[in-house]
Amino acid sequence: MAHLTQTLFINVPVGELDAVVKDPQQWARFWVGMSEPERVFGDGSPGTKVEFTMLVLGVRTHMIERTIEERHNEDGSTDWRWEFEGATPGWLTCHHEPKEGGTETTTEFEYSVPGSVVGKAADRLLLEKRMRRDFENSLENLKLMVELGVSTPAKATT
Repeated sequence: MAHLTQTLFINVPVGELDAVVKDPQQWARFWVGMSEPERVFGDGSPGTKVEFTMLVLGVRTHMIERTIEERHNEDGSTDWRWEFEGATPGWLTCHHEPKEGGTETTTEFEYSVPGSVVGKAADRLLLEKRMRRDFENSLENLKLMVELGVSTPAKATT
């Protein structure tokens, strides 16, 4: 498994950031390689299931992402957890903490590549560098999107 972590400051309140990361209709707007949702079951709260296509190294793969946790803490921070299945199964967590009028966000991403030695070698040589870059770029895209106020309201879910 590969494990990636990034912390960055986003100059919006926790609630504004939470509204975007909760909304599956927004994810493709900032997550590198992600298609618009093909099907959404739920509103982004725990229990929500989202089907989409991911483009990695020129290969399109069907993925399913589930919202597992949405916790609003007494100190004003929030914690999120999503799990996904498909060609590179794993999980993603976010901790959003109010700081200096904005939000300090720490995001962790862990994924695995199927296979034994060959899969692990492919991950090390090809995929890990690309996944790290896409992960970091996705978080920078999110930062720009919410700071510039270009997010759109949630669409109806099926």
